[in-house]
Amino acid sequence: MILDHIVILVSYDDLQAISARISPQLTLAPGGKHADGLTANKLVLLPDGVYLEFIAFFPDADPAERAAHRWGCLPENSIIDWALTATGERDGEGDFEASRERLRAVASDIGVQYQDLVPGGRVKPNGTVLKWAVSQAFNKHQQPLHPGLLPFWCLDRTPREFRVPYATDEAHLTTHPSGVRGVAAVSVQVPAQDFHTVKAAYDAVFGPASADGSWPYTVPAASGGRHTVSLSQTEGPRSIQLVLEGPGGTVELLPGVLTRVE
Repeated sequence: MILDHIVILVSYDDLQAISARISPQLTLAPGGKHADGLTANKLVLLPDGVYLEFIAFFPDADPAERAAHRWGCLPENSIIDWALTATGERDGEGDFEASRERLRAVASDIGVQYQDLVPGGRVKPNGTVLKWAVSQAFNKHQQPLHPGLLPFWCLDRTPREFRVPYATDEAHLTTHPSGVRGVAAVSVQVPAQDFHTVKAAYDAVFGPASADGSWPYTVPAASGGRHTVSLSQTEGPRSIQLVLEGPGGTVELLPGVLTRVE
């Protein structure tokens, strides 16, 4: 399974000011406005081909439309979601469908399934049109699983390098003052009552967990080091934490929130 990107929800004001805040540690790439007209984003492109997406709702977004959005009711200033992909336009249907089939095989036990692909897109500031299709996980009651518990799929309908130009003439955007090179680990904190269901879903999507209880993922570009996702139980709210690959230290992705680099 290939890690595509990490979603970080911020306020619209913070999105506009984010360059000044993170530029001492990270290089910011321009994003754009999404096709639904509700959100805009800016990106941090990493040399391993994964990216961090800072996303915000427009202040004048229709309240009902925002409430119906996958991320519309989630708290700002937090890592809220993450996505898988496959390299090559339309090449990912095989991996995606295989993960759906593995979930179907255990559906009677856990009741989790990925929905059919839904088209999406946005326009870059230079006018380039990006198209993709996404699928999120639903429970047995046909309700969306809480974002981030299970990754969603993001499969490109236009070349991925249009969306993530980490290896093109914009590759300079992947060089960061902090030396960050990629995403080494994703850790998902799950409410205790959901843990066994979510773990079974991860075993279906990623394959059986390793001896240490984690699952491996790959990245779009060749990269050494570890690439693991793990689950842990929490009595508090759901959350997602990252470990970034690099020379060590920390980076401040969100105000007051430090992310480890190793």
